[in-house]
Amino acid sequence: MKKNRFTFGLMVMALLLSGTAFGGGLPWKSHQNPYNFIFGNHIDTHQQTKVMPNGELLGYLYIKFTGEYTQDGFPIAEHTNCNNELAECSVGWQWRGVPGQATFVYHESGDHPIWLVNYRSDIPQPGGYSHFHWLGHPHEAMGLMEEMSYEGYFLELTAKDTFVFKHGNEEILVTPGLDLATHLNIVSSFPLTTVTGDNGGASH
Repeated sequence: MKKNRFTFGLMVMALLLSGTAFGGGLPWKSHQNPYNFIFGNHIDTHQQTKVMPNGELLGYLYIKFTGEYTQDGFPIAEHTNCNNELAECSVGWQWRGVPGQATFVYHESGDHPIWLVNYRSDIPQPGGYSHFHWLGHPHEAMGLMEEMSYEGYFLELTAKDTFVFKHGNEEILVTPGLDLATHLNIVSSFPLTTVTGDNGGASH
């Protein structure tokens, strides 16, 4: 009898630990150590990340569920300022980041800013790095300067749950696993734009 209780206790503990590691992720703690890396702009209101020994990033991107559902019954979520006392943030994605640089092309209101790389080989491999985010100023994308190169990180997002992500006027169904759609903002060519960088530059 005692052995059965002990075994049952171990099973419950294993389930709780697995739920913490792979389900809910890291609760919002306002960048407490070791998840104290900051980009220095608006994205810090909904990300917590740590720097790995190799200089790459490992962290979480957060969402808030709106309380609304799609006609198919999927909960709708969006980014928010998780430092707001009324915000109930949960992990939407786990992410990895690799340092790099890209050239800002343009930004349409309600969407992610679009970034240009010299060559497709500039995007880290292996992996699914579909999003670039800059370091430091400006605080918001509207302050980025067209055709200027910025240091930042290429980010690979892995969704942790099933929900519909609302960004601007678009709603995208997200399912657990590698996500190449919701934050896609990298291109390798763009009309009348010249990129200069360590590779000597290329016209697109």
